[in-house]
Amino acid sequence: IGGRATIRSGVAFGLVVGLLLVLMFFTRGIEVATTAVLITLPIIVILVGASGFLLNGRVFRRRKYLLLTDNRAKLLSATLGAFFAILGLFAAAQPGTEFFGQTDPGMLLVSLKGPLGTNVEQSNRVAEEAQERIDTFLSEHLNDQANVKNILVNVGAGGGDAFFGGGNQGAENAAITLNMVDYEDRPESSRNTMSRLRNELQGLPGVEIDIQPDQVGPPVGAPVSIEISGEEFEQIVRITTDIRQMLDEATRSGDIVGLVDLSDNLNTGRPELQVVIDRARAAQFGLSTQEIARTVRSAINGFEASKYRSGEDEYPIIVRLDELQRESLESIERLTILNDGEQIPITAVAQFAVAEGYGSITRLDLARVATVTADVEPGLNGNAVLAEVQQYLGEYEASLPAGYRLAYTGENEEQREAFGFLSTALFIGVVGIFFIMIAQFNSVAAPLIIIVAVGLSLIGVLLGLILTHTPFGLMTFIGVISLAGIVVNNNIVLIDYIKQLRERGLDKAKAIIEGGATRLRPVVLTALTTIIGLIPLTFGINIDFVGLISDWAPNLQLGSENSQFWGAMGTAIISGLTFATFLTLVIVPVMYSVFDSLIVRLRSLFGAGTGAGA
Repeated sequence: IGGRATIRSGVAFGLVVGLLLVLMFFTRGIEVATTAVLITLPIIVILVGASGFLLNGRVFRRRKYLLLTDNRAKLLSATLGAFFAILGLFAAAQPGTEFFGQTDPGMLLVSLKGPLGTNVEQSNRVAEEAQERIDTFLSEHLNDQANVKNILVNVGAGGGDAFFGGGNQGAENAAITLNMVDYEDRPESSRNTMSRLRNELQGLPGVEIDIQPDQVGPPVGAPVSIEISGEEFEQIVRITTDIRQMLDEATRSGDIVGLVDLSDNLNTGRPELQVVIDRARAAQFGLSTQEIARTVRSAINGFEASKYRSGEDEYPIIVRLDELQRESLESIERLTILNDGEQIPITAVAQFAVAEGYGSITRLDLARVATVTADVEPGLNGNAVLAEVQQYLGEYEASLPAGYRLAYTGENEEQREAFGFLSTALFIGVVGIFFIMIAQFNSVAAPLIIIVAVGLSLIGVLLGLILTHTPFGLMTFIGVISLAGIVVNNNIVLIDYIKQLRERGLDKAKAIIEGGATRLRPVVLTALTTIIGLIPLTFGINIDFVGLISDWAPNLQLGSENSQFWGAMGTAIISGLTFATFLTLVIVPVMYSVFDSLIVRLRSLFGAGTGAGA
């Protein structure tokens, strides 16, 4: 119905979108599809206004307003429109969601895993070759060499966790740890070093390579983690192998971008020597299966024949076959078993076969489970890559046999649980505050205005995330909860003071103006002190005050590892509180006036009299 006014609003909206596009282009770049969607939104507003302008007088009978009839309607309609528009902008800009923000790693762990049964000598040769590649890589890339402080090579254990230790012990495992110099001493991001190092180590034959940065915050699962469960383990192995091959092909073909370090926890292919005993033949010779097994075990693993004592030290004496004979199947087949003074060839009662077995079988809630995991290249959003994986595997998942299913766990599952908990906590907090305010104000209108103001403060939060291209993560959620407390506090004091002024005899308009003018300084000071206090944490501004006082050398530094972790929370609070200040001083008083007018009209309509309603 607005006609020309709607067209002008659409043009203003288009100018804002254009400014956003320019900022996004110079900060991170922007895709063509995103640009098209963002431009479409103001065009829709302009078209709606143009259609209303053309139909006015024919359909709407030249009405200027549909419900409210003053400037309050324009402001509240524009605010509500801005709320839905910013939701559309956020969906179009696609900053995405994340669990924890990506930080510059201070340590890189390169895990090298060979086939099961690989001896420690072969693992050591693999580790030496990987170290040679790393040394050559660092000598050719001076910035990466300057990033690395020292290198530690460990053979016989997996990488584990940078802070909590652990890792898979086994002769087939090796780990190389690269410790980085301090953040301020790095010539470039260590995430770039990790990406280039991953490309340099590709191609080691028969070795699974996994490069992980140290984790800032609690340990979480892999960004892509697919659990395959069912009844028959052989079927689980087949499904796991199919999924891994499909993802590997999708990565090579470019159907899925950003998927790296693909692996699974199937400990298959473990070489083993199987001894099949002919129980009937063994009984004819008077031999038990225990005697046959003891002979084979003693020949390969050995047995303690005695102890050698030297002073207070004691050493076991182990008797077993020579190393060359232990590695030869023919030597094992020539073993004999002594029984009642007679040497019985072991081949007379048993047959030997070289086969492959399972190193381990994982169970979850008593069900057999195999897991396919993958990491995401630095700079890419893990949830976005996971969505591509789910879409790519959709048809295959639908064709699985009955009783077998895929579950996407890892970081995605932990993020859902954390977001669910925080959503519940925020809902309970808002409901609790709402009922407390009803009891305090003895009214429903004032608490409802404050709760609506909390929701509208998301306009500033989402706008800040769009401009900085910050995904909505756990720290952002915490910032929203903190912002809600500040908004509630400011608006409670404002509305309570307006009600006090009205109780003293001031009319509604004068009470709103007086209340806003009186609360202007506290509200602005609250916002400024909070924003200024969060700027160093958000942007990583570090100042050496000792050096400033002693040598006039502040050593000003912009950017830090802490700001990469906590910056999302600071961005949410700063941008949200900036808009919430305008919200508290302008929009909330208007909402209070509108609610009061509606209450007065309802009371007059139902014959309840007039008075200060809200």
